[in-house]
Amino acid sequence: MNLSGLFKVSLISSALVLAGCGGGDINITPTTNDNHVDNSVESPVVVPDTGNNGGDNSGDNGGDKVVELPCASYTMDGTPFKGDQDGIHCKYSQAFASNAKSISSSFLLEALPNGGAHIFEGALFIGDDVDTSKGGSIDLDGPTLTIEAGATIAFTKAENFVRIGRGSKIHAVGELGNPITFTSIKEIDGDAETVPAMQDWGGIQINGLATTVECTKTEAESGMCNVAAEGVVSYYGGNNDADNSGSLEHVVVKYAGNGVEGDELNSITLNAVGSGTKVDYIHIHQGYDDGIELFGGQVNIKHIVVTDTADDGIDWDTGWKGNGQFILVQTLNQGNHGFETDGGKKDPTTDAGADRATTVSNPTIANATVVSNGIKGPRGHGAGMEMKEWGKAQLHNMLFVSKGTEAGSACFDLYDKNEGSGPVGVHANAKAGDIKFHNSIFACAYNFEPENIVLDGDLADFDIEQWFTEDGNQLVGFSAFENVLGADLATTNGTIKDKDGNNVVVESSKLSETNSFFTDVTYVGALGEDETDTNWAKFVAQSIERTK
Repeated sequence: MNLSGLFKVSLISSALVLAGCGGGDINITPTTNDNHVDNSVESPVVVPDTGNNGGDNSGDNGGDKVVELPCASYTMDGTPFKGDQDGIHCKYSQAFASNAKSISSSFLLEALPNGGAHIFEGALFIGDDVDTSKGGSIDLDGPTLTIEAGATIAFTKAENFVRIGRGSKIHAVGELGNPITFTSIKEIDGDAETVPAMQDWGGIQINGLATTVECTKTEAESGMCNVAAEGVVSYYGGNNDADNSGSLEHVVVKYAGNGVEGDELNSITLNAVGSGTKVDYIHIHQGYDDGIELFGGQVNIKHIVVTDTADDGIDWDTGWKGNGQFILVQTLNQGNHGFETDGGKKDPTTDAGADRATTVSNPTIANATVVSNGIKGPRGHGAGMEMKEWGKAQLHNMLFVSKGTEAGSACFDLYDKNEGSGPVGVHANAKAGDIKFHNSIFACAYNFEPENIVLDGDLADFDIEQWFTEDGNQLVGFSAFENVLGADLATTNGTIKDKDGNNVVVESSKLSETNSFFTDVTYVGALGEDETDTNWAKFVAQSIERTK
């Protein structure tokens, strides 16, 4: 396959292709703006008509027969745009999609036969980006990017990424064993000399209309919350915590992420995304920055696997108040914290921080496993969890397993760099019960990082080990992974042993009666050994197999 010169198509050639193609065209009417639509209500996804009529795209050319691929197309401002077929792939030039173009029409990316992929030379920005402080209005009924189960989407440049604007949606719903894959061109180009690696492309960024502590309550309620996203500048934030940005289900993201400290693209970035959005069954592998980073909002995440991403597995900040369950983070070859958490950028008790749209970050997380060798990678040591910047959280059925012994590799760290020893901050939150573990286990060679400040006043008597071992939590030490985990380093053993070989019993929290998001299970950690036939167990096994 020849991928050189793939992207020399112009606007004129795109139009000619559309004019000359037959039943394989995708005909889409541009979206009509309607600013009064309530985006918090899940509306049926309209899948564009591909015109294939059940045609055979098996790739068997039957001699000289050429099988036409269903390359994506859309019409915007009266001009048609369509991808070009190149062998088994569909390719899209920067005339179709780029970081200088916001696509305001819905379209579909179908699964292509024979390992074919949709290859983008430019960024893929769905929906107009609007800064309402400059007089613009957000189209609350914006376009939808629909991606079919089994589709593969590849990008050719490090700076290119997928961005879903406020009021727009992504409907990417794969299936168990037939996921949607976002990856690097180097994985699918057929060239054995090009090896995919983190930073090959940018990742997925969703900008929502939910609340964030980066805006005041007044700004949020008046439609003037416009927080600049990292990467290419765009805006997020609003006043609708039930906002719906679509669905990411059975999605694999590989070799993504790039940038510099404070201006980074993660494998998946959820900016003020609302609870109407579904994020479920996600595998992220070898991202440069965080696996999933959440800035504010109330979106929930479930069935998440993060493997060998260079920075943190899950990172939340600026007022995220959603839920998470069944999360596996493996930092066996590289990686920093399994979880890194922040409350916000301002002290919530000061004039600058008090009039915020929400309180600081305060999610509930259940059934997570972080397993680490504790080695130092490009972004820090493999470690368990770091909490800082006024954050809060309720943490149930957590299992941290690590053989790391160096500074920076501990299973847990309360880091009061900004708050100091006072009435607010993570140490004060922990003492008040606003940070609390329930029915959890640390099987670690190094349990806690030392305080980076001198605790005084009401915090002078704070003892982090005593604090942790309340409410059914146990410190069992580390001697071998097999004391706690199965051979996959993901499944919690039915019988857990401490470092001395003694059996450990911890009863799991049950949360479903008070929060229907959660599924009650009998084990601690992401996956129990009796769950071999569940979709979650199969997804974990498939995710680990992808790493080999």
